[in-house]
Amino acid sequence: MWALRVLNGPLAGQVFPLKSGKNRLGRGETCQIQITSPGISKEHLEIQVFADKIVVTDLRSSNGTFLNGVRIQNAIARMGDKLSADKFLFDIILAQGAQPRAVQAMAPRSPQVSVHPMSSSMMTPMSQQPEEQAPAPSPTVSFNFDRVRHYIDNVVMPGLYRLPEVFEFKTVIMGFSVVFVLIVTLLSLLPMTQITSESIKTESRRRALTVARALANANEKSIRQGDLSSYSTDLVLREEGIDEVYILSKDGTILSPPERSGSMVKGDIAGFFSGFRGQTREASGEIGSGHIAASVPIVVFDPDLQQNVPKAYAVVVYNTGSLKFDDGRALGLFVQMLAIAFTVGGLMFFLLYKLIEYPFLRLTEELDSALREGRDHAQITMKFPLVQNLMVSVNSLLTRALSGGGNALMPTFSQQEAMNILSLIGYPGMLLSRDGAILAVNPGFESLTGVNAMNVQGQALQFLPDQALQKNIEGLIASARTQTQTVQSDRLDISGHQFDIHCQALGIGGEAQYFLVTVTPDEAEGAA
Repeated sequence: MWALRVLNGPLAGQVFPLKSGKNRLGRGETCQIQITSPGISKEHLEIQVFADKIVVTDLRSSNGTFLNGVRIQNAIARMGDKLSADKFLFDIILAQGAQPRAVQAMAPRSPQVSVHPMSSSMMTPMSQQPEEQAPAPSPTVSFNFDRVRHYIDNVVMPGLYRLPEVFEFKTVIMGFSVVFVLIVTLLSLLPMTQITSESIKTESRRRALTVARALANANEKSIRQGDLSSYSTDLVLREEGIDEVYILSKDGTILSPPERSGSMVKGDIAGFFSGFRGQTREASGEIGSGHIAASVPIVVFDPDLQQNVPKAYAVVVYNTGSLKFDDGRALGLFVQMLAIAFTVGGLMFFLLYKLIEYPFLRLTEELDSALREGRDHAQITMKFPLVQNLMVSVNSLLTRALSGGGNALMPTFSQQEAMNILSLIGYPGMLLSRDGAILAVNPGFESLTGVNAMNVQGQALQFLPDQALQKNIEGLIASARTQTQTVQSDRLDISGHQFDIHCQALGIGGEAQYFLVTVTPDEAEGAA
């Protein structure tokens, strides 16, 4: 059974089991997980539980929902992921027998602002809005899109996830690669066939017009003299691809070949001839299936009109099939394309599989090395959020294993786990030990204050160059020592901009072991 475990604040250690289907978290009495805190909206977020995963949806809350350091609207979460709402940080675990209950959370001490000390990204101070101004849950963006996504997640993907359980993972990847190569090769035949067909038609038009010009030139003298016995089409008929040849009068009567002399053209030729009859321009076009007709006028000078007029037309019908590939050549071309695609696809499969294999090899090596050397920290340098989140969970497990284990449902804040929480924070933050020594700062804090993480590690707060910042943090730590269940807040001007500083004590049983300090821009100043 899935469950949410609170990692910080007054509810640290509280476990909320999640039932199958929809679970809503918020201040409202209808929420299955009821947390009464000013920074939590009436219906803050919804967790929908499936067999193999859960889907987290932000219900347009005032202060947002964060998953593994990223502000989300809708995202898939799995065991070990970190979820935050307002100042509450949860992790997703497997639990048995826990019963949810509504809990009254303690409000921050400072009346001006509430804080996001544990928000993973976009950490903004909470607006002090009355309950009636809380936004309503957002409607479904697209019903059809949700149905398609639900079908893919619950019907298609479970079948694909089953494949590596039946076959070796490498075989599954190879199968997808082979299917991809075959589909791409077959689909590539469509544009190739279209391009080839257009090229054949263009070449057939060119050849038909060339033959028609030759026929017109050969009979031009006889037509001008009116010598019907001299018309000749036999020579042109010997050309490859020529099916029919005609010399037509301007009214469409056949002048040659002699065996059809005196009759009118019919069928497709008649329709083609009617489109250019009486014109002095060359013409070509498709007639029927697989045939191209071309016409070249034979003109004479008309003294009455004082212009050239067509006296006859040389018409040629060309069969485009004479230029097409035969079946043997087409099959040979397909086999060549398929061989090239399989060669390139095989290389891509090899590289892709190695790339997939690499994080697991590195993780295995790091875990083996950490366990042999007694280290509580393993590291893989990859810009892959899923792997980075996995390393956060692995480091937490290493820390707990080396510190003696314990109940997996009880939070244990070792130094490494506290640093893992610091790494999830999007705004400037630093981690201090019980005695106030600087243990770590994140890149945002380095950028804001100009300090170097390596130089300040292990140093006292007095090492910070900003004296005002030192004093503010010291005051917040002093308050957090005595009020470990409350987030301490203050405000400070840094480089001409207002920032809110928050301090949260981390520990077990009310004892502060570490202090987490975050610096967030002032919301009022940002709005201005």
